[in-house]
Amino acid sequence: MERTLNAVALVLALPLAAGAQDDLALMAADAFTIDPEQLEDPAAVIADYEVFNPVTGGDSVRLCNGHPCIGWVEDLHANGAVKHKGYYVDGRLTLYKNQRPDGSLEREFRSVDALRSVLRTYHANGQPATETRFNDGQALRYEEHYRNGQLRYAEEKHRSGAYYERMDLFATDGRPISTLELVDRRKVEFLQREYHPGGQVRCEGRARYNPLRMDTQRIGTWTYRDAQGRVVRTEEYVDGKVHVRR
Repeated sequence: MERTLNAVALVLALPLAAGAQDDLALMAADAFTIDPEQLEDPAAVIADYEVFNPVTGGDSVRLCNGHPCIGWVEDLHANGAVKHKGYYVDGRLTLYKNQRPDGSLEREFRSVDALRSVLRTYHANGQPATETRFNDGQALRYEEHYRNGQLRYAEEKHRSGAYYERMDLFATDGRPISTLELVDRRKVEFLQREYHPGGQVRCEGRARYNPLRMDTQRIGTWTYRDAQGRVVRTEEYVDGKVHVRR
């Protein structure tokens, strides 16, 4: 069984202007397909303790004998294997590891310094699944991997958290599906590309972050190509809208 991915729809969290859906005409029969066996198995995830981690958004306090837990706390699976070992301060997690019943590491969280911390999760086969890097409680960098170890998705936010500086999506063989690259920091402009499965660029153009609208709009010339690299059409964008189409 395979899951078909729409390369256009996968530029997530980056609002685009009206006209972006015209890209659908270029999908034809060459859509990306992803084997679901390469994705995370929800049954292998141990996320029970995130409610006690304020950095990851948890707002609960764990109690030990009726009082907020302090120091190391260890929980076991039904088979006696260690499930969770974490260090608590006033009932909130600051450091921990979760393990599956077979002893394999499922996730680990640690602080790098007073402001920075990192959360890593792992597939059941030992390959890295995700890595989230936090700065002052804000997730600024995130990576996700397929079970074969190949990078699936990577994003990086500006330190203010206002916009993404990178958003890249890849197929299981490492070929790009869509990419976003910050190319002008002063103007906050990006180069966006979407790709055909064969590697040819499907469409590309620039986008600019608008702080008043708090979103990103297409600007200038966008070029669309077929799977053989031939130009299908071009579009000129003004204020996020198609001004001229050729």
